[in-house]
Amino acid sequence: MLLHKKHLSIIIIILGIIAFYPVLSAGYVNYDDPDYIINNQHIAELSWNNIRHVFLNKTIDLYIPFTFLSYMIEHTLFGENAHITHLVNLLLHIFNTLLLLNILLKLSIKNELLIYLILIFFLLNPLVTESVCWSTERKDVLYTMFYFLAGIQFLNYQNNLKTKSSILCFLFFVCACLSKPMAISFPIIAIIYLVYRHQKFNFKKISLLIPFIIVSITISIISMVFIEGNTAQVSTINYSLGERGFLLLSQLGFYFIKPFFPIQQQLIYFFPSSSDVFQDSSIIAYAIGFLAICCVLYYFGIKQKKSILLFLFVSWIIFLAPILQIVPNTHSYVNERYFYISIIFPVIIIYHILIYIKASEKVFRLICITYLIAFIPMCIKQSKVWRDTVSLFEHELKMNPKNHLALNNLGYHYNTEQNFHRSLPLLQKAVYLHASNAMYLNNYAWALSQTQQTDSAIHYLKSAIKIDTTYTEAFSNLGICYIQKQNGDSALKYFKKAFDISPNNADVVYNLGVCYFNTKHPSEAFEMLNKAKALGNPKAEKFLKRLKK
Repeated sequence: MLLHKKHLSIIIIILGIIAFYPVLSAGYVNYDDPDYIINNQHIAELSWNNIRHVFLNKTIDLYIPFTFLSYMIEHTLFGENAHITHLVNLLLHIFNTLLLLNILLKLSIKNELLIYLILIFFLLNPLVTESVCWSTERKDVLYTMFYFLAGIQFLNYQNNLKTKSSILCFLFFVCACLSKPMAISFPIIAIIYLVYRHQKFNFKKISLLIPFIIVSITISIISMVFIEGNTAQVSTINYSLGERGFLLLSQLGFYFIKPFFPIQQQLIYFFPSSSDVFQDSSIIAYAIGFLAICCVLYYFGIKQKKSILLFLFVSWIIFLAPILQIVPNTHSYVNERYFYISIIFPVIIIYHILIYIKASEKVFRLICITYLIAFIPMCIKQSKVWRDTVSLFEHELKMNPKNHLALNNLGYHYNTEQNFHRSLPLLQKAVYLHASNAMYLNNYAWALSQTQQTDSAIHYLKSAIKIDTTYTEAFSNLGICYIQKQNGDSALKYFKKAFDISPNNADVVYNLGVCYFNTKHPSEAFEMLNKAKALGNPKAEKFLKRLKK
């Protein structure tokens, strides 16, 4: 018998806190958090200018104004506080689970063990820790909240036909799309639900979803514009048609099978080399596993006419479609954060298959208890990975010692702490593994320059600007290196190039001002230093005060 909704809600809250408590003491990490939060001046306070900026300008390579709005509200109330950010993410995750419970009850699912199983996988599966514990993934938990709220109102409208429910459904859907573009799947899944419920294509009912489809298309176009031109950390491997198809099968297998065996978790799953697509054992296993699943679904869904399996399977594919890396737009061919919401579908499908082969209630109870007992400690352990930059990337390197991105990000972290004896070997290895990455070259060069290896630093910085001719930081660092070599003219040349690329970068303007001063160009020096001061550079203000004395 299903527990009373109130009691079940209390259990959800308690289990959610137990499973994710380590993240409440975690900080930000050096992986997208600087761009989204730490260095993002447009979320510092809730103001009209900031709101207008996140809605009308390209801040990052995703159009997520509501997510930035949530950061704004948070920063206005509490300042920049990683603990608050993590707390909000966790509260949203728990609230999303409560909303999911409401949806399951509205769907009139009669078997309480299925409800328990879905809730266990959504709330406690360690694969959702990336969405919950990563500050940057506020967009996941936020869009899911609006997505589920839209789903509840959609089900309400199917039962009461009230205009209020329809309007609320549409508004929540728009909010979901503005939180993360992945929400665009909602109208298609709603159509699939209506076709399954009525066992026919009812145009009158489906026509009510036309405004939703228009919003989905609009958000898709905006997202493509935002992503266009994003070449940073994107796979450039040219696969054959067969390799691309096999990799797609592997991706689908990963997203279907991994929820039941959430081990060897990683933040980054790099695209394999072309030669490894048919050699990598995990890629082969997931591809074969997915083909086996398709055979099972064909037998039960078509031969045995269990249509719910086909509708669930199609819904799952539609939900994943926006993030399948058919055309690579990141460095990772699969991502654990995409299990958020999608993790529900494989669980329900496998449950129904077990029902059809007449698995006993005792078996389902054992499955629920086993996963509950296993998931909680696994979730606690994985939450600890997100404690800080060091724990995150040391975990990544444990999973894959050749992870050049983890090597670079961890090395850069040690650079910022002036801990160069730890950063140098990490950055050196990153450059060795990926010598065409300008950012890696720049970070390694900086560590070299700070350990009196200036000539080597100059060599790597010049390599970086050959790769990226608009790399402001590399030009600026070259200027600093030539200052170290007491070559003012060369320093001035590179500072000027950095300024030409980024004339409103406060650090660049300050460096150019100081260089002008040191090379006996006082009028230009004061002009640049005053501009740097106006741009908010505190060192410029101190420098000007010393000059006045």
